[in-house]
Amino acid sequence: MTQQRGSAFGLTTAGLTTTGVSRRTLLKGSLFGAAVVAFGSQVLTACSTGGGAAPAAGGPAVPLPTYVEPVKPPPLLAGNAEGLMDVYGSFPMDGARTVTEPVGDGGEFEFLVMTYGQPAPPVEENAYWQTLNEELNLEIKPVLVPYADFATKFPALVAADDLPPVVSVPVYMNVSRLPELAAAQFTDLSDHLSGDAVKKYPNLAGIQEYAWLNGYLGGRIYGVPKSDPVFGGQMYTKSDLFEAAGVSEHPESFDELTETLAALTDTTAGVYALASPITDFMLQMHGLPNKWSRGSDGTFTSSYEHPDFIPAIEEMAALYAAGYFHPDTATMDKTQRDSLFRASKIAMTYDGNRAFGIIADDRELVFGMMRSFGADGATPTHWTGGGAYAITMLKQTDDAAAIDRFLKVMNWLAAPFGSAESFIASYGAEGSDYTIEDGVAILTEQGQREQDLGFGYIAGGPQILCNPQGAPGVDTAIYEWQESVIPLLTGNPAQHLYSATQNSKGGSLEQAMTDAITAVFLGREQASSLQTAVATWKRNGGDKIAGEYGEADA
Repeated sequence: MTQQRGSAFGLTTAGLTTTGVSRRTLLKGSLFGAAVVAFGSQVLTACSTGGGAAPAAGGPAVPLPTYVEPVKPPPLLAGNAEGLMDVYGSFPMDGARTVTEPVGDGGEFEFLVMTYGQPAPPVEENAYWQTLNEELNLEIKPVLVPYADFATKFPALVAADDLPPVVSVPVYMNVSRLPELAAAQFTDLSDHLSGDAVKKYPNLAGIQEYAWLNGYLGGRIYGVPKSDPVFGGQMYTKSDLFEAAGVSEHPESFDELTETLAALTDTTAGVYALASPITDFMLQMHGLPNKWSRGSDGTFTSSYEHPDFIPAIEEMAALYAAGYFHPDTATMDKTQRDSLFRASKIAMTYDGNRAFGIIADDRELVFGMMRSFGADGATPTHWTGGGAYAITMLKQTDDAAAIDRFLKVMNWLAAPFGSAESFIASYGAEGSDYTIEDGVAILTEQGQREQDLGFGYIAGGPQILCNPQGAPGVDTAIYEWQESVIPLLTGNPAQHLYSATQNSKGGSLEQAMTDAITAVFLGREQASSLQTAVATWKRNGGDKIAGEYGEADA
């Protein structure tokens, strides 16, 4: 397991029946593109870019929280400041407490969270939930919104002023006009968290600056982050299919990749190399910048304008035309794709870091992780993510006790790996939720189900690799893969900059580009059509976004 886990839901406070996919396998997964849903003036887009700090609305801009490195046990394999994650063989069961004062007041703690699977059992049948209530002296009440419904239900709840007191928003479900929404409806936490003020909540001081930037809106601090690794997507390989085809899981050029895909594809056996577009993978292979580049003169240029953008998409389209993609690629969802990968019916799938092998269900799964390589002599890039999975905000209040209680809960959740609090959040109650085998805590099936509250994903500090129930050696393999791409990590210089045009029109602009890329990929349009698509994107707002990013970065 990673430091904490949990997930599942539907729009209710418990016991919802809904199907979906686990966040463990969804993380930044590459799909056809952004799902854009407008609700009045609110637009919510999945995986769009931009956002960041608008001009300060709640007062003068404040410093980010002071960072104080958390105390942690010695790892088996040490991470580093560049994002490489510490590896541990098991979770310490005798960790010290980091929170010594009472957290809650016996009242309700109602929070909205997006989840991905079957809902957890109700509290009266859920030892994990009961343990959290007792530990925190709260009545935890999750409002669970399924991933498939979030894009419509969240804006509806905002419009109806029907949000619960605490709201967690996944960063990749980019909410347009979030700075304005935060200033209008949520509590400005700056006086409690900026600079050394955060040290009142020492575990929150252990959250990295790059994670805090996601909750830094309008120059003020509104959201507490749930940290995420810096690594973006990666290509997973089904080792048995590569071995059967007699090809390496680590091609070193586009020509070698093409030969590999051809060898892996066996239409008679119903085996295909891929089952989803690999746009980001192709662009990184060609060394493209992470969405934007910043020139020495301070100007911003979109990766759409890079000379290798269209050739990379044209190459991807050629792979599709050659028959290396599953015939249902255009309509296949992630759940289906993951099932085919596990069943050795597709040989490769592009997904988020730690998408496979870390849970008990994957214990027998044998897979690899393809190292980055460049096309035609190019030096590849590996794009970083935003540094946080979600930010959690408190509805607007000037009640000092309510603010303090909220921050105490966030502080408890952010307890570092190795602490008593982190162990409880990760494992729950001994016997029902976990057993001890050879000195190692092992989650029971009941324990895994009971954690599907989403509570562990609303706040948290640095992530680690500790998955004793997963595929043997998975943590070391992930660590080695991370180590291989560290020199290639490429950030998005516009990640946390504010552009009013991006905020209002970015979702529709990105969707138009996604549609244009998809049309070329599926052979419905020639690659040359992308020249027109890029020109239209620039004219309809892309150039204005670039200019606003330049002004924000000045």
